[in-house]
Amino acid sequence: MEKDMKDLQDKKEQILSEVENYAKAEYELARLQVIDNTSRVVGALLLTICLILIAFAVLAFCAAAAVVALAQYVPTWAACLIVGAVYLLLIPLLIACSKQLFTDPIVSKLSGLKNSEELKYATLRAEGRAAVQRERMNGHVRFAQAMYDHYAQLAQTAWSTIRSLFRK
Repeated sequence: MEKDMKDLQDKKEQILSEVENYAKAEYELARLQVIDNTSRVVGALLLTICLILIAFAVLAFCAAAAVVALAQYVPTWAACLIVGAVYLLLIPLLIACSKQLFTDPIVSKLSGLKNSEELKYATLRAEGRAAVQRERMNGHVRFAQAMYDHYAQLAQTAWSTIRSLFRK
């Protein structure tokens, strides 16, 4: 009986150790997923900022070239107004197409981009460790439940025996 109690105590300590390992594996998995998601968001944000700056520079040079080309046929102030009017007409077009031009590509990049093979490997390893810990925990919980049921049945048998002794 004392050996069973010591065995139960050892199993309890083992279960607590496995719970701790499981928690560490889950924490590591969550940490790697946060790093992965953050790096994807920051990368997409930096790419978007760079593309906007490049597009602005290209449009500025194209506008200057258009003004110089139109200035040969109309006064320079009129050429500037014409180029400005073209840009004003582009605003409603961009607003109407903003979902297809901006929102959808950014969402697809954020949801599907994996930027680091090492991070992907570490995430997969952490997921594997968490799965192993989950399985070990399930085994320990089943063992603890079986031990509890066994000792509960022993206690009921002992109690029934004691009651039957006092009834006689």
